[in-house]
Amino acid sequence: MLKLMKYEFRKQAFSKMVILLLVGLIELLFFFGIITDKSDVMGTAMGILTIFTFGALFFLAFESIITFSNDLKQKSSYMLFLTPHTSYSIVGAKVLAAAIQITLAGVAFFLVYSLDIAVLVGKYNQLEALKEIINHFLQEVFSLNIQFKDIAAVVAVIITSWISTITVAFFSITLSATFLANVKLKGLVSFLIFIALNYVFGRIVNMSLGKVYDVNNFNNLVMYYSLISLFMLCFTIITYIGTSWMLDKKVSV
Repeated sequence: MLKLMKYEFRKQAFSKMVILLLVGLIELLFFFGIITDKSDVMGTAMGILTIFTFGALFFLAFESIITFSNDLKQKSSYMLFLTPHTSYSIVGAKVLAAAIQITLAGVAFFLVYSLDIAVLVGKYNQLEALKEIINHFLQEVFSLNIQFKDIAAVVAVIITSWISTITVAFFSITLSATFLANVKLKGLVSFLIFIALNYVFGRIVNMSLGKVYDVNNFNNLVMYYSLISLFMLCFTIITYIGTSWMLDKKVSV
């Protein structure tokens, strides 16, 4: 499976280099603002970085989906499924490669933000006072006491949700390419299945956790988001097994 994962990383390496280069250019703009003491330049750089972060994470997930779709459609890529590997290994490598890339990207962006904030705090001490004011406001109005474990739990939900979405897309694309291969407008049907599955999974989470936790009760954020992450992992496993099973039955691997 490691060789298959390396193959996935190589196929998508160029886009990562482009993302890295663009982040570097944004950081150059930010530090130019720091050096020249121009708050408008710093604010612009941080704004661009925020938008770019969401766009980059979305692109990484979308690229994994498109790569999988091309592997099922293009003859050159289709040869991957003729290698002496099980469908479970091939799909597993794709899911793990996508998960690792999204996780590493999330960590990388977190480190970039941490660096920028540390530089701002070091240069402008009043930012530390602003942070205290914000924390005090959250505690007084919403009874929130945000800690690192709460942030980690939220990040875990975001990552597991992205991975779950990717495997649902894999499942829908595979269904379209196998059992629905002769159906008219199979692409549209596949997309509708993707939407329906995500909706059903969302309803399952809401119905299951809604009976135990009040969403408006922020006293146990870590437990609440940890359970959501667990649900997302379960959905990932289900769609992964379903995708592999369809490929195993309909594609000679």
